[in-house]
Amino acid sequence: MIDRAAPLAEVLLLRAEQQPDAVAYEAVEPGGQVATMSYAQLAGRASALAEQLAADGDGPVLLLYPAGLDYVVAIFAGFLAGRPVIPAYPPRVGSGPDRTRLGGIIEDARPSAVVAKERYPEVPVPTLFAVPGADADGTAWRRPATGQDVAIVQYTSGSTGRPRGVLVRHDSVAANTAAIADRFGIDATSRGLTWLPPFHDMGLVGGLLTPLAAGIPVRILPPETFLKAPLTWLRQITETGATISGGPNFAYDLCVRRTRRDDELTGLDLSNWRVAFSGGETVRHRTMADFAARFAPVGFDPRAFLPCYGLAEATLIVSAGHWSGTSAATGSAVSCGTAVCGQRIVIVDPDRGVPCADGQEGEIWIAGPHVTPGYLSGESGELFGQLDGESYLRTGDRGYLRDGELFVTGRTKDVIVFRGVNYHAVDVETAALDAVGTVAGAAAAFLVEDGAQSLPVLVMEVRGKVDDQLASVVRAEVLARTQLPLAVVALVPPRSVPRTSSGKVQRSRCREAFLDGAYDEALTGDAAALAALTDVRARATATSELTTVICGIIAGVCEIPDCGPTDSLTEKGLDSVRAAEAAAVLEDALGLTVPLDAVLFAPTPRGVADALVQRWLAEDQEMTTVRDRIVMVAKGGETTAWI
Repeated sequence: MIDRAAPLAEVLLLRAEQQPDAVAYEAVEPGGQVATMSYAQLAGRASALAEQLAADGDGPVLLLYPAGLDYVVAIFAGFLAGRPVIPAYPPRVGSGPDRTRLGGIIEDARPSAVVAKERYPEVPVPTLFAVPGADADGTAWRRPATGQDVAIVQYTSGSTGRPRGVLVRHDSVAANTAAIADRFGIDATSRGLTWLPPFHDMGLVGGLLTPLAAGIPVRILPPETFLKAPLTWLRQITETGATISGGPNFAYDLCVRRTRRDDELTGLDLSNWRVAFSGGETVRHRTMADFAARFAPVGFDPRAFLPCYGLAEATLIVSAGHWSGTSAATGSAVSCGTAVCGQRIVIVDPDRGVPCADGQEGEIWIAGPHVTPGYLSGESGELFGQLDGESYLRTGDRGYLRDGELFVTGRTKDVIVFRGVNYHAVDVETAALDAVGTVAGAAAAFLVEDGAQSLPVLVMEVRGKVDDQLASVVRAEVLARTQLPLAVVALVPPRSVPRTSSGKVQRSRCREAFLDGAYDEALTGDAAALAALTDVRARATATSELTTVICGIIAGVCEIPDCGPTDSLTEKGLDSVRAAEAAAVLEDALGLTVPLDAVLFAPTPRGVADALVQRWLAEDQEMTTVRDRIVMVAKGGETTAWI
């Protein structure tokens, strides 16, 4: 009997001893062939690499293999060597976001070794290791590691900000994989299939680690294969008889949209699919109902749907429960079930720090062995809160509990506050998507404002013909369902809304693109709204450019190498004398009044810029004039040259 609380390195070695020839993993290769790897083969290959890693040191190891059997070997080699692994992926040619994210990970984690097929010029990591071939047969070997040791540095997807490395311990991995196996009802007849990227928590912990912990085989389908041909996923479920598989909400939407003819269902058999989990982004009733209806003829049972809630800071899963069926209102929040084994969920009023009543919305707080200690960077100050003397992880997500079931309503930062009323971005997006139907793709709702006026905006992907009438239908449905009057709607082509590599909509990036004019050709709105948008954009540009100018001046007067927009001015050495000098330089450069208190009492360069722009507008300065003057100064040369 294998102890479910044991570190997964130990579980692997025990399975290799007890069931050496049993298939642990399969992988669909580029040509369509299926490669297999037994527990003994995995243990041998991982042990061979682990000995090399252990001899190299004990720092974190960066993994840059594509999804497949080699990725699994690299993960377990890190576990066996007692070195934390950083799941990542090879930089794709021509992908700026890939390189930006990877550069941020390397700068934050400073790995001392990388496991990859080749050396990449943009990865300045000194030591390169390659995963040994299928004939490797290392002696079963493991450096002792306690449950408290870090197993994984899991970088978040970056949907709400820059990616941060979550420190996931061995005991948290063991607790979470055991909880998933319990809630998914995994038994000897179960079989998994995953196409999820292994460098994200759902793909790694749910797709790759849980099957080994539970002792069932799993087949790996490359993520890019699914994205290019979504029905390949369902064909693989048919071929393998997989009982457990899933992904984010968009994956089910994609399957429905790409299945336009009944003959495309030929050969599919989804009758064995018992757990179709959905998580990682907002789960929608409409998506599940559409998928269930489309694939009912090939045996899909809607009761297989298992909406989940989780996050990397909790290792992965927090709650899950099977869908109640198609009778639920399409606009209502979906139940994500009850807390998994060992997890405690409390809904807290974030302003007062007290628990909310049943059915009352607040911030989701969690506690238990699944919860991680924080981030590698140490930026964990606001991550935890105290309740009745116990520490809870503050998820930053909003929701409510009803009879023990968790309903997630959105991110705290994604609440649109308009005219004193709170609207959840996801509710607005759901109403818009329902109005358009299956021709819709991703949607992002957000607010643009300049202090004087606020404009609710929706950007939504639509396939096919787009006209003003369609935008009017979207506005009407959003107003009827949420009471939010959209000022501006942009119906854009597919793949226009920014997403993370795990498929989550990046509302903040979409808002930035909107303000930069990326969707101007698709804008619809009345004349007043579009005129107001011009002022809002002018203020946003003025504030951004002014912040850059101020950063240069602060660096100059304080005689420091650089100054960032959100750096503390006090910590940078700005005293009253230097503040006066900075104010004088800025005033001389802009030809606008710059009072000393605007510089002296603001906490950051961005704060100085906000205060000054607000002051100038109060003095009846034209926003476009202020913007043009600031832009001219910002583009005129190095700001430190004025000092």
